[in-house]
Amino acid sequence: MLDDIIGPVFDVILKLVPTVIQKLFVLLAGLTAVAVGVPLLAGAPLVGGALTLLGAAAVIGVLARWAL
Repeated sequence: MLDDIIGPVFDVILKLVPTVIQKLFVLLAGLTAVAVGVPLLAGAPLVGGALTLLGAAAVIGVLARWAL
């Protein structure tokens, strides 16, 4: 039920927003996750490590996609 509603909305958003903007958004989100995750490593290593890992993966993925 929820998939029937969210699916078409998500498809419309993907069609309206160019891929360059999507990649910039993912890049900024990844950099933000790394910036938040690194200071958290001292206090909450699992949360900080997860944020850092996910942010780094997003940044590396976008940069690799742009290079290819």
